[in-house]
Amino acid sequence: MDQTTKDWIRNAADERATQRGCWFDEARGNRVVAFFERFLRLYEGDFAGQAFVPQDWQADLLMRAFGWVRPSDHWQRTVRRFRRVSAFIPKKNGKSPLGAGVGLYLLIGDGEQGQKVFSAAKDGQQAKIMHTHAMKMVEQSPLLRKHCRINQSTGRIVYTPTSSTYSILSGDNIDGQEGLNGSVVIDETHVVDQRLARVLEHMGASRAQAMQFEISTAGNNPQSYGRKQYEHGQAVNRGDFLDDEFLFISYEAPQEATDAEIETSPTLWRQANPSWGVTINEEEFHASLQRAKRSLADWSAFKMYRLNVWAQAANPWLKQDDWVNCSRTFTAADLQGQSCWLGLDLSKTRDMTAAVLVFPKGDGFYQLPFFWLPAEEAKRKNHLAPYLEWAKQGFLELTPGDVVDYGYVERRIIEINEQFHLQGIAYDKTYAEELTQRLQEQHGIERLVFEQTWRNFASATAEYERLIIAGKLQHPSHPILNWQAGHVQVKTDANHNKRPVKASADDPKKIDGIVAGVMALYATIARPETSSVYDRKGSVLAI
Repeated sequence: MDQTTKDWIRNAADERATQRGCWFDEARGNRVVAFFERFLRLYEGDFAGQAFVPQDWQADLLMRAFGWVRPSDHWQRTVRRFRRVSAFIPKKNGKSPLGAGVGLYLLIGDGEQGQKVFSAAKDGQQAKIMHTHAMKMVEQSPLLRKHCRINQSTGRIVYTPTSSTYSILSGDNIDGQEGLNGSVVIDETHVVDQRLARVLEHMGASRAQAMQFEISTAGNNPQSYGRKQYEHGQAVNRGDFLDDEFLFISYEAPQEATDAEIETSPTLWRQANPSWGVTINEEEFHASLQRAKRSLADWSAFKMYRLNVWAQAANPWLKQDDWVNCSRTFTAADLQGQSCWLGLDLSKTRDMTAAVLVFPKGDGFYQLPFFWLPAEEAKRKNHLAPYLEWAKQGFLELTPGDVVDYGYVERRIIEINEQFHLQGIAYDKTYAEELTQRLQEQHGIERLVFEQTWRNFASATAEYERLIIAGKLQHPSHPILNWQAGHVQVKTDANHNKRPVKASADDPKKIDGIVAGVMALYATIARPETSSVYDRKGSVLAI
């Protein structure tokens, strides 16, 4: 491996790609940057009319996207490594001009005969924003203007030397567009629907160096195409998922940052905004932050669009700062011998199983979670969440095989009963009737059926929420429980009763730990401990 390639390795995905024959061609990357500087001019704002000299972060992105290469037996030559680039960058950092410039390079710089490039977005109006930048760049460049024709009514740009075209494509004019063949620049992927994504999926399959270049801010839809690309990119960069052709870059504040940290940390602002001091004005940014504090909706939008912090759900139930405020440092050993109820959310086949213990403590409660997942399912779904890393760190127990091992879960509950003063199990009899019956008959563990009805969920869900807001339902900052608390939603009936739910039935994100916690809290309140703490083994937790 040459030194240049070593210098451009940024993550586990790059490391593995070099082992599979990829390398970095600095000349290729420099050619793209030079194309921007020589041929492109910006058309709006304070920089209108100036040459498009990429900022450091833009040059870095372009170099990585176009400089990495690989040998191709099929094409009998060296081709670009990356066929998909997914970049998440907050608003006002110059996303649209960058995307337009990439589109023009794909149209012209590759020199491919009959190239077809598209500006794509959820709708025509959004697609036209980026495409307008491309049209204006052509109009302002004497060299490009000489060889390009622009249809002002459709926006199509034709590069005559290679008979190549650059057109607008959007979700609202997608009918009949199957079979597209070329490259595409997609704007704001966080709102792109699956229908458009499916049409674009294989559009460059028959071209040697087709590229799908995506650029977006964060969003609030956990089922969106953009969110799936974001999570896939994280898994690829960690090395959890093999995809040598996918480049993922995200400038963002830490997703787990509290509201207080976001409000008071200029370091986070600069971290998320690579154009800080160029297109991002600190005074304007701070004023925008202050305005955002008017409402929860405004604050959520500010974090998404200006800091790339995803809203974990379109309608989140628990406020992140409230959840973080309930975090305490304690372990199972600290609670040994203490009285508790266990809430059990037992999965049917391959899903995650959760058990949460709830311990009364003064005028509040502690909750201690346990999670299980079939080992094969963890491997299969690791690109959706870091299951294998959680297992490695001891936060998730992997059961043998491809489906949930009820025997393994039963043995662990027996061990939990020996470690704590388990008053009983709150359970849903749909899946857990036989397991809990054996535990009752053989180990004397009381059972409390928790019917999955509005009546049961209403009071327990309301109390769970009240205690979280009050800081009295404390947890050990368990990463899986934190993850689930971030995206759990609530469904409300006509009487304003609530129950925890996923965003949709096919949402891969789990909420079983929250549901189990609600069940355990219900049992703890319904069946309070009557014996004295001094009658129990173990020490009293003092935190």
